[in-house]
Amino acid sequence: MLRNGQGVEDVELAAPSTRLEGYPSFAHFIAKDSDAAIYRKFESLSARNLLYQQSELHELERQLDNFDREDTKDIGDEEAQHAARLWINYSTDSNDRACARRELQNKIGTKIRAYHKAMLLESRVLLLSSPAPRTLRDFRRWFMSTSVPVLWGRDEDLFRDERDLVALAPVDSDRLNLFLKAYFGWFFQEKRDDVPQRMDLFYFPERRIQRAGAVISAFLSAILLIGAIVCLLLISDRGIGLRVGMIVLFTCLFAGVVKILTNAQRAEIFGSTAA
Repeated sequence: MLRNGQGVEDVELAAPSTRLEGYPSFAHFIAKDSDAAIYRKFESLSARNLLYQQSELHELERQLDNFDREDTKDIGDEEAQHAARLWINYSTDSNDRACARRELQNKIGTKIRAYHKAMLLESRVLLLSSPAPRTLRDFRRWFMSTSVPVLWGRDEDLFRDERDLVALAPVDSDRLNLFLKAYFGWFFQEKRDDVPQRMDLFYFPERRIQRAGAVISAFLSAILLIGAIVCLLLISDRGIGLRVGMIVLFTCLFAGVVKILTNAQRAEIFGSTAA
């Protein structure tokens, strides 16, 4: 990951100068850092597409209902009765009405598969996270890093609406990791020959942040545990009220650290403090 020296979130730098500015350099920029995989989801277009498909299927449903109602009007129609109960009759009946019904049913099958596929894809898109604010800020800074945007025309405003943007890579929401990235990213920087120095940005690998976060978490947990034991030993000859108060204090401190530095849910916090 990359971040700038002023505390802006990680993001990969531009492509080497041997690449043309535009799609070639933009693609290289995204390929070099997964955090830069930020795209528009075209939420309004997706919703409209589903609405159109839904209305089309609604109309086809009406047409099929009309066929069923007409069939019930003529109870004496033996062919219709057999077609309603026997697949061989339904699939081989050659009169115009049966052919029209089969054509309509085939059309419904095709349309409803496309509709369900679109719904499933949309549900997966809705689960994608928005890019982290600082990542998006650096992403936009790179996009506008020269006197003109990387892409021209209407694409100059492609990433303006942050509500319509998604990050394909998982967004790290661990509070301790985010704190280390925001204020101590320079400490974990790593020199890379393929990253030109521009815009005061530098690269640091995500694994270093995660390892540092794990070490700090373990250290704080050990300090609280050992501190609680030592304090209780020092006041072992004091009143029961003081000892209970000390237990309550360290339990609250531990729960506070878990809540502030991690993404633990309420049940997980209860479980960790009970242990």
